[in-house]
Amino acid sequence: MSPEDASLKKVAGHVNEYDFADIIGGEVNLGSQLDKKDVLDPQHRSHSVKGGSWWQIFLYSRNRLETNTILQGIGNIAPVMIRCLDSFPEKFQDYDNDKITAKTALQAPMRELCLELQKPNIMPAFISKAMFNGGEVNYLSVLPIHIPTESEKEIKIFHVFDQTDVVSVLSADLQIANSRARNRNEMDDQKVILRFAERNVGEIEVRSDKSNYRRMKLRLNSSRMYSLLTSRIEPRELKSPKVFAYGNATRTFNI
Repeated sequence: MSPEDASLKKVAGHVNEYDFADIIGGEVNLGSQLDKKDVLDPQHRSHSVKGGSWWQIFLYSRNRLETNTILQGIGNIAPVMIRCLDSFPEKFQDYDNDKITAKTALQAPMRELCLELQKPNIMPAFISKAMFNGGEVNYLSVLPIHIPTESEKEIKIFHVFDQTDVVSVLSADLQIANSRARNRNEMDDQKVILRFAERNVGEIEVRSDKSNYRRMKLRLNSSRMYSLLTSRIEPRELKSPKVFAYGNATRTFNI
């Protein structure tokens, strides 16, 4: 993705935050870029608002992995991720000159990361930290992809999920595996893949582009995540013409 495309996606995300805040009578949280509290509702609870085709959940630098106390407390996740980052040389130009050496070195720690996430009790803590900053954020509020016809305007309908339900579903239903090469130009074990119903839902990887070089990234596929959550979390309740709530959110979230 070019810097221009990334900027447009960021602007669109902020538009969704303001639209959601307006619908529920809340306010956009103008915190730091690391703050996952996008919108505060009238009950003073916080929402992580997600839209678009892919959700970027995190982009961790080596320093963040070394210093964040929550990450350091989740098994060996942080040390293993640091080893993944250290598989690549410090300078992008060195990586660009010899990508095979870096990708070969990455395979062992990436396999170790997969095994670490498969351990009991690791995945719930990891999802809670990655998506909700350890439970600090109360809800995941999703705007599904909607492509309007020529005869209609785009209608934004948001879907609100309680963070405890999201953590429970993803921990129970996602299968964790390493990536496999799909052609002769690729190599095995370059990512950790999150799967559901034999489809890739998300991926954890080391970014190798120049602008985000040597950062751990988790992204999730919007439409597949939406399908998973809505198929697993009940009941569903209409809170307003433009907002549905699910599961525990039907009790705790009101407009």
